[in-house]
Amino acid sequence: MDSTSWPDQLRRGMSLLVGGAALMAGLVGCRDAASPRVAVFPVIGRVTFQGQPAAGAVVALHRRDGPSEDAPTPRASIDKDGTFRFTTFEGGDGAPVGQYVLTIQWHKLVKRGGDVVAGPNVMPRKYASPRTSDKLITVAAGENDLKTIQL
Repeated sequence: MDSTSWPDQLRRGMSLLVGGAALMAGLVGCRDAASPRVAVFPVIGRVTFQGQPAAGAVVALHRRDGPSEDAPTPRASIDKDGTFRFTTFEGGDGAPVGQYVLTIQWHKLVKRGGDVVAGPNVMPRKYASPRTSDKLITVAAGENDLKTIQL
């Protein structure tokens, strides 16, 4: 039997537990910080709807082979002139190389009472889902300047 007192044994056990937890937290933190991001490449384009820029619409790229664990879904808001620049990690950085289905939603602002809220999607319904959109996009290494997407 150990000759140290019960409170001393408890303190030593707690020290080992706290030290082990700190070590594990440090290892997990280092792993996340050291994980490299998947490479992304600039992707720019333009969307028009019924001949006019789709200012305020939102476009997204959905991988044709399913969601990726390496990167979030690239998205972009369409500017006043109809142009957009995809963002995956940081503003306008682009998208990873791959085959994508493009979705587009445009909820124009409407007045409801005294508030201004997003109204219904004015784009044709088929463009709201990667299962039904027929807009296929390929992102390659380097600059990607998409043709104008006319809806």
